[in-house]
This record gives sequence, structure tokens and C-alpha cells, in this order.
Amino acid sequence: MSESIKAICGLFIIVAGIVALFVWTDDRPDQTTWILRGSTIVVTALSLAVILRLHFRRDLARDYLQEITGGYFNRDGFCFVFGAEAVDGVCQFHAYYQNQYERPFVGRIALRPARGFFLTRAKIDTITFEIACDAAAYGVATLPIPLPREIQGKPQSFEVGASVNYPQGKGKRLRFRDGVFLRTNTNFGNSFGTALKVAGALGGAIVLSSPATATVLLPTDVAEELPSNSESNTTQIWKLGDPPVM
Repeated sequence: MSESIKAICGLFIIVAGIVALFVWTDDRPDQTTWILRGSTIVVTALSLAVILRLHFRRDLARDYLQEITGGYFNRDGFCFVFGAEAVDGVCQFHAYYQNQYERPFVGRIALRPARGFFLTRAKIDTITFEIACDAAAYGVATLPIPLPREIQGKPQSFEVGASVNYPQGKGKRLRFRDGVFLRTNTNFGNSFGTALKVAGALGGAIVLSSPATATVLLPTDVAEELPSNSESNTTQIWKLGDPPVM
């Protein structure tokens, strides 16, 4: 939400600048011109003040996810980023996550290989994480997957979808970086994008909408079939009220 407000304020500043270009070059200003001159100053100052206030708001909980990654996806307060590595000869996908709000959520992340140049997908089943997250909590979910030999060691693009539910409501927001807003759900549908398509069709325009993607460098020398003892796990590293993690 704060990024949207900053974008709107930025638009106000641009419009005020365009108006100022005309009214401040008028060498015979009348009363209306003087009103417009004053308005451009007020609008610019207020918009800039809002942008600065939002940008420099102090987090009420430590942003561990920002510290370790520098950026993340955001699905309505469910923030996450993912990657892969080889552990004991098995490809392990990790989803690092953190809650922006003061009440718990249940979240779900879905990743599927994006279509390549010939509209085909890599032979990887959809990867799904189920995460129960406490207040403001930070943690990591790990899922072992089999990896075909032909794509090991290569960058792979994944379509990303997520959903989240706050059974007790969200409560207060505690962290204020927005990250990359994710509109795609775990079925890789986008209701907002669908609405744009419908509106575009009614107006005679073509609107393209596709899932967000992220690229992961896949590990090498890992199993093409999972060992029988492979299992997923989720570790909550920190939650609201815990001492800081160093």
C-alpha cells in the first residue's frame, strides 16, 4: 500500500511540475495564475513530505528477510524469497519467509518452471511450500526435489504464485518495506490481471497478463530421484517477543 501511495504522490509532483512550467513563465500573471503558482508549491511540498515520511518510517520489528536477501516477494504481508542448493547430493529448495504483521498467518507458495523459447517447461513438478507463521516471524522452509540431469547447473526461471490467510486478522503492520507485490495465486491466476483483460477487451485493447517470475541457479551433481529418507521441514528462526537473532 505504501508503494502505491508513493507512486500517486510522485504522479502529483509530475503534474504539478507540468502546470508550474506554464504558470511560472507567464510574464503577466493574473489572480488565477497566482493561485496556480501557489498550488503547485503546496502540492509538491505535501507530496514530497508524504513520500519521505513513508520511505523513512522505522520498522517496529527487525526485517531479517531484507537483511539476508536485499529484496523479496510480498503477498499481502507474507514476504518470501527462495533459492536452491545441493545438500548431501540432493537438491534442496529453500523458501525464506517473514510476516509483516503482528498476527499469525497460514501461507502457501507455488513455483512451476516458466515456459521456454519453444513454450515448453522444464521437467520439474510444481514446487509447493505450506507455511504456518507466527507474529512477525522469520524462518525457512526446505523441500527436497529430484532434478533432471539436463537442467542441473543451469539458471531456471519459475513462475511464482502465493496465497495467505490471517485467521485472527492481520493486526498492526510492523515492517514497512513492500518488496515486489505478487498478485498471482497458487493456481497462477491473477484476478487483477483478468479484470484488466476484460476492461481492455471492452475498450478494444489487448492487455497482457502473466505470472511473476524469478530465476534460480540450480545445483549440480544432485539426485534425479529422491532417496527414501528425504523429507521437507520448516524452521522458525525468530518470532515477535524473542530475543534478536545475531
